[in-house]
Amino acid sequence: MEPTPQSSDYFLEIESHFATRRGTPFILSAKDWLLMKGWFEEGVPLAIVIEAIDSCFDKSAARPSKRVISSLSYCRHAVNEIWSERRDLYVGSDESSPESSPLAQLEALGAALRAAAASASEPVRVVIEEGAAAVEGASGLHSIPKIEDRLMEIEHELLEKLAATMTEAEIAEVRREVAASLRGSRGKVDDATRLRTEEANLRRLMRSRHGLPRLSLFS
Repeated sequence: MEPTPQSSDYFLEIESHFATRRGTPFILSAKDWLLMKGWFEEGVPLAIVIEAIDSCFDKSAARPSKRVISSLSYCRHAVNEIWSERRDLYVGSDESSPESSPLAQLEALGAALRAAAASASEPVRVVIEEGAAAVEGASGLHSIPKIEDRLMEIEHELLEKLAATMTEAEIAEVRREVAASLRGSRGKVDDATRLRTEEANLRRLMRSRHGLPRLSLFS
C-alpha cells in the first residue's frame, strides 16, 4: 500500500502515542509497521488503537513486576479485542440512524478545544478556536466513518498550524531530543526515519503543551 496523507497521519499518530507512553521517542520495527498497515486497511479507527495502547501500558504499570513494552506487537491482542466490541457501532452506523447521532460527542470535543484555547496566547488561541469550529461543523456529515475521517483531517491541520507557531529554538530542541534517542538505536537510521520520528515527537509535544484532546468520536 502506497502511503497517503491520511495513512501517514494514522501511522504518525500511533507512533507518537506509543512514544508518549514509553516516555521517549521510539522507532517502530518492520513488524510494527505491518501491524499498523493491517489495521489501517481493515478500517480500525485510530482512537481504537490509541485506547488499546493505553490499556496495555496501564495494565503493565499496575503489575508488581512491570514488563517493558518494547514493541507495538504487544498491543495487537488488545486492538483486536476492543475493535471486535466496537465494530458494529462504527461500521453499522448510517445517516438514517438517529441513535448514532454524534452531535453530543462533537460538541464535547469542541468544548475541550475551546477550554484549551482559553488559556493560550495569540496566535495559538486563534488556531485552536478555528479547530474547535471545524470539529463542531463536522456534525453535518452524519455518518460516523465520514466524521472520523474529517476529524483526522482537522487534527492534521490543527497540529500543522500549531507547529508553525513554534520558535526555531523550540523545534531545534525537539530535534536534539530525537537525535539523542536515535543514537541508541540499533543499525543505521535513515533520513526518512529521522524526519518521521521528529514529526511524531512534535505532535506529542504540542498535545502535551496545549492540553489538546485527541479528535475522535471514540476518544
